[in-house]
Amino acid sequence: MLSNEAKKRYRAFWDRTAYERCVLFISERIGKGVVMQGASPEDKWTDLERRTRDAQESYVNFKYYAEGFSTVFTNFGPGSMAACIGGDFELAPSTIWFDRNPIIKDWSEVPELKLYEDSLMWQLMTGLTEMLCKASKCTYFTSMADIGGSMDILSSLRGAEQLLCDLIDYPEEVKKVNERIEELWKIVYSKLYAITSRYQNGMTSWMPIYCEKRYYPLQCDFCAMISPDMFLEFVKPNLSAQAEWLDHSIYHLDGMDAVRHLDHLLDIPAIDAIQWSAGAGKPPLYDECFFDMYNKISRSGKGLVLFSVPLTELENVLKNISTKGLFITMQVSDEKEALEAIKIAKSYGVK
Repeated sequence: MLSNEAKKRYRAFWDRTAYERCVLFISERIGKGVVMQGASPEDKWTDLERRTRDAQESYVNFKYYAEGFSTVFTNFGPGSMAACIGGDFELAPSTIWFDRNPIIKDWSEVPELKLYEDSLMWQLMTGLTEMLCKASKCTYFTSMADIGGSMDILSSLRGAEQLLCDLIDYPEEVKKVNERIEELWKIVYSKLYAITSRYQNGMTSWMPIYCEKRYYPLQCDFCAMISPDMFLEFVKPNLSAQAEWLDHSIYHLDGMDAVRHLDHLLDIPAIDAIQWSAGAGKPPLYDECFFDMYNKISRSGKGLVLFSVPLTELENVLKNISTKGLFITMQVSDEKEALEAIKIAKSYGVK
């Protein structure tokens, strides 16, 4: 599915440099895709046979260029691990909620947190992962599910507002349970990785980035509500441990309220790259107002992941930021546009 040249560029990306140019994941839609007409939330999320058939019909609706490749996202909503270790979940038309019925009511009586392999969510996640891998026959990559970050999982199990108070009132209890979630996170990751690695060489995730070893997009959406000092105390230790445990990692920096933690993130040696998302109502990520931040990330020795850069903006982006450790996704209308994007990227090379 990936040429040797493409693999060289991905290796260079993970090494925080570049091979000839930055990595370009370029896709062109050539079909309409599959729409589950009239499907209830239960059918949409839990009918695994239908989801597998739809995936097989959908992936062929895209053509890929440069370092792009066919991938199917094993999607059960962000932070799905919460419902595998004792938490609840609620199906909705466009997502799955894990924070509607928190199970930690009192820190003196925390329910047993472990991987419940007979839980419905775990059966769904492992079942779909296996079915997608078997059906692929090396025609697409099956992604790992979005299991979430440890503090976000804890937020689902406790409730965000209550957890904010707990950081002040019960800091040691929060840390203890967060450490337990981190232990379980590694178990869940390892079991899902064991499934995908039986069928495919290399892996990917909800971020369509190829890696020959174990990687994951780390995140903490909860951190948008806390100070840098609290991030340092409650979030950074677990992120550092996860990044060191993995072979490679990317941090999903989500929203303007999370930027205040960037210095702490850049101080974690094992994190390879930062993926930036400004959020709804904010300037697009190719806006020049973000270039100083991108260059700061580059100067720290980390890579940068940018999603959905238009062809019309590509040259200005590459002209103003480093191409080392740079990964960009693009959607084009035809092969001519794809070749133009590759030409522009080659003209800026490695800098």
